[in-house]
Amino acid sequence: MRIIVGLGNPGRRYQNTRHNFGFMVIDELARKYRVRFFFPRYKGRVCRVTINEEEILLLKPYTYMNRSGESVARAMERLNLYSDQLIVVHDDLDLELGQVKINFASKSAGHKGVESIISELGTDEFYRVRLGIGRPEGDEVVDYVLSPFSPQELEKVKKMLPKVVKAIEILLTEGLERARNFAHRRD
Repeated sequence: MRIIVGLGNPGRRYQNTRHNFGFMVIDELARKYRVRFFFPRYKGRVCRVTINEEEILLLKPYTYMNRSGESVARAMERLNLYSDQLIVVHDDLDLELGQVKINFASKSAGHKGVESIISELGTDEFYRVRLGIGRPEGDEVVDYVLSPFSPQELEKVKKMLPKVVKAIEILLTEGLERARNFAHRRD
């Protein structure tokens, strides 16, 4: 078993914001595998899917971004999983919209949700799927990440989602290098 965590904030107010890109990917995975109901558990919403005969827990922490680690640590502990069985999907200011990067055992780069997970788990040895949202021009970062995607950006995001899902599937079935090769190429 593995866990795929999408980072975001609960509630309609944050639904299509840049900071909720991770939630959007989890929703896309659930849609693809025809799972619609997220059960409340581990301070979040969860559902289970099977990908290539492996059981996967999809998790959307409802602790808000800066405390995501509480939900992740609770799930990892209760399921008796190791950090290398965790994939965290999140927005990234350092990548332009449309870019996807996959890493293992990398620092938080200032992302508060990732910092929370590292703090709670006591390690950075987990997979990260970083989704580019670009840096704001002159706007304050907090306002930017909590603002909704523009209609043009949202169209690009919707086109990205299947590619991100495919990259995660490759990561699960063929490993990090193949997933990186797929995700990092520009379309």
